[in-house]
Amino acid sequence: MSVFKLPLGICDDIQKVISRFWWSSNAEKRGIHWARWESLSQAKQKGGLGFRDFASFNQALVAKQGWRILQFPDSMVSKILQARYFKNCHFLNAKLGFRPSFIWRSILWGREVINRGIRWRIGRGDQVEIYRGNWMSRPLTFKLVSLPSLPIDVTVSELIDDDNQWKVGLIYQHFVKEDADTITRIPLARQPTADQVLWHFDKKGNYNVKSRYQVALRITLEDSRGCSN
Repeated sequence: MSVFKLPLGICDDIQKVISRFWWSSNAEKRGIHWARWESLSQAKQKGGLGFRDFASFNQALVAKQGWRILQFPDSMVSKILQARYFKNCHFLNAKLGFRPSFIWRSILWGREVINRGIRWRIGRGDQVEIYRGNWMSRPLTFKLVSLPSLPIDVTVSELIDDDNQWKVGLIYQHFVKEDADTITRIPLARQPTADQVLWHFDKKGNYNVKSRYQVALRITLEDSRGCSN
């Protein structure tokens, strides 16, 4: 479950076994399900019992592989995957590619969780695209609301001057006030540093199972509701 996307049928079978154990008084008789599994799999602070939705848990675990690619780009695995699938772009923008392996398909599936919970800490701003990057402190999109008025692939570095300060005039010229106010409040280091990826739902920016499972569960619920409409 930490490496591959398991078939939904397997995840459903596991949940059925747990559900029968929880609701049935004996192995012979099928009990009454007094609450939907969707409700039970919510966190306790949200009114659930903290049970695992196994498809969501699987996605949250697989997402760890993508996080390792972001954190350790010089590792052997990261370099092999980069050479095969995203040689000319960042991992967050990588496509499925031609004849992808099942591992790569699984990693991109897990990346959906990463994209919902990460944002960039701006250093030089040269790795973060203004309009497509996750860099605004605005869950769950972390993106601007302003319509593009600059080239679509321009990076945040274009908004920072030689003294590593925000170009306030340029920012208020090209972005709506809501975005401009948010951007100019983002602290910049005195000396330019590399941009850093953070997990937004942790105070220290660390990637933890509990919060990424909740993000994966939200994705699963959104997909199921979309299919039912």
